Amino acid sequence: MKDKLAIIVPYRDRQDHLDVFVPHMHEFLKDKGIDYTIFIAEQSDNRPFNYGKLCNVVTKEVGKEYTYFAFHDIDMLPMNDECDYGYPDSPTHLSTHVEAHNNNLPYPQYFGGVIVISREDFENANGYSNEYWGYGFEDLDLLYRLERSGAYLEKFYDSNKTYSKYNIDDVLPYRIENVDLITKRKKHDDSICEFGKDTKIYGPINKFTKETIDGDFFISFWFNDIDDSEKVKNLFCFEGCDSGVFLSGGRYIISQIWDCDENHYQTNQSYYKKQWNHVVFSKKGNELSLYLNNEKKSASLPDNFKMYDYFEHCIKISDDDSTISISSIKLFKGEVDDKIVSDLYFKGNKVVQLITNQYGLELSNHYKFDKLYNRLTILDSGSNLNHLKLYGSIRLESKTLDVYDEIYIPIRTDGIYKSLKHSNDSDIINNYYLHDPDIEENSDIFFHDVIPNKLDYKSIGLSTIKYKILNKENKKKYELIKIVT
Repeated sequence: MKDKLAIIVPYRDRQDHLDVFVPHMHEFLKDKGIDYTIFIAEQSDNRPFNYGKLCNVVTKEVGKEYTYFAFHDIDMLPMNDECDYGYPDSPTHLSTHVEAHNNNLPYPQYFGGVIVISREDFENANGYSNEYWGYGFEDLDLLYRLERSGAYLEKFYDSNKTYSKYNIDDVLPYRIENVDLITKRKKHDDSICEFGKDTKIYGPINKFTKETIDGDFFISFWFNDIDDSEKVKNLFCFEGCDSGVFLSGGRYIISQIWDCDENHYQTNQSYYKKQWNHVVFSKKGNELSLYLNNEKKSASLPDNFKMYDYFEHCIKISDDDSTISISSIKLFKGEVDDKIVSDLYFKGNKVVQLITNQYGLELSNHYKFDKLYNRLTILDSGSNLNHLKLYGSIRLESKTLDVYDEIYIPIRTDGIYKSLKHSNDSDIINNYYLHDPDIEENSDIFFHDVIPNKLDYKSIGLSTIKYKILNKENKKKYELIKIVT
């Protein structure tokens, strides 16, 4: 059976654009050997415009002879042969050079404007979500659906680790325009300990460790908050007046330190759940610093700061009521700087010897979780051989940790598109800051539900769509479908 294309154009109140778009498309495609029909999906109600739902409706209404779809903005006119409307082997983004966008992608994962996709890939992804009313995010949501449903997409890595930099006060809590795509994976290997509830590692602080933390020191490790609990979780602390690193509210990592007068100082950053995060907790002179994924935040300590006396206290890793994964933990005696943190982040354990040799730092404690004695004791492999007792049971494994986030991108052509301009068309990112309640709700759905995978894409989309067809008209050059959403 010959493939047949349905060009699906969501539409409302743009007759001047429609009058230009349809004849341009017929002229552009006349010698391309493509069997196609243009469907204008007109939203015929007063609700906010719903691009994704209109696309879904038409795919449900047209016959199975249409084996693939082009979802098409009405204000984009193809201008070169790279605008290829032939059958796609995988989801393909055509509108990569759009006049209104200054011929650049508005952001690296942009999947709007004009895309072509097979019926099979679209239906496997359960189509677009029906939940994005008004402006924005339905294209990003579809991209995530395609990745999760197994469609072929190209894998890149984000060297900026954008989705690890959460800002609760931002309309875009992850700055999607800052994604920096690279092709090479950055990774390193480490030993991992997965702590369940009723599990912790616990043991006394000896004299050498006490001497280490009385001066400048820093602690480095990776963690993965693997459950949905939002309670306070201990990662690593010197117990008593607890100085160390903790998670709070399922969102923040907190570093805190106590002085001998039982005053405490702290700093915090937002972390990403269910993903590996690298943390460095340091005291350097009169500065308490928390590095998260190579980003630094500091707090000042008093000039006369003196560390709380932990000599008769204990080290605690995890706690009795948390589920958490933690990599090997390294405690260094001496001053940290940004270069050392960067080396630990990007190169892992491979640079430990280099750090001790080049900077004259001493690796005081190194809990690698790979040595047990009678299944009860974690043997520190540092020079001091601190031994901590294991309470409960843990799962140990070697793990490859990715420094960069995986990012999936559709196949892209070098399609050049002329724009039928209209208001607010040139800068998509700035449009997200119009304080429009629909935009803010769409942002919440995508960033808070879709990215963390809290929504099952199979339960929202083609499988659950509700709509009413007011009318269908054959206009000779296109078919008009009037839809109540």
